[in-house]
Amino acid sequence: MTGLVPRDDFKRLQRRMNRLMEDIGISEPESRYMPEIRRVQDKMNQLIEDFMAESPARFSDVMKPLADVKETDEEVIVTMDLPGMDKADVDITVAEDTLEVKAERKAEKEEKEEEFYKKERTFARFERSLTLPAEVKAEEAKASLKDGVLEVHLPKVEVTARKKVTIE
Repeated sequence: MTGLVPRDDFKRLQRRMNRLMEDIGISEPESRYMPEIRRVQDKMNQLIEDFMAESPARFSDVMKPLADVKETDEEVIVTMDLPGMDKADVDITVAEDTLEVKAERKAEKEEKEEEFYKKERTFARFERSLTLPAEVKAEEAKASLKDGVLEVHLPKVEVTARKKVTIE
């Protein structure tokens, strides 16, 4: 799974599924489908519990951003969404055919009014390692970050020319 799915979302989904079954009256014992529905509900609950228990680190605060990789004759271009990140928050490492991006943002917001006091802290961490489709010149890599979108240009070690092949 690659998306950004926090651990609490699975728990909320599980509670909503249980509530839905009760809301539509399926939890009543006289329902002739009740044994089968309970079996499905129990199986779903067990699948979620097993999935969460297998790798709790997967659902920590580390998110794996989606990435687009484009290869041209001269370079490999990687585009990745890093919402809310500044360039100082992002660490990019390139080696031969691997690109590794790590980003971490910590923010604290404090509001004081006459009637209330509110203090919020946020933390976001992104990590992604990609195997590139070609060997690149790490020392010539260039990156830009604009509006939360990271774009990395990686010149290829060996420039490939495309040749059109005609069908005989």
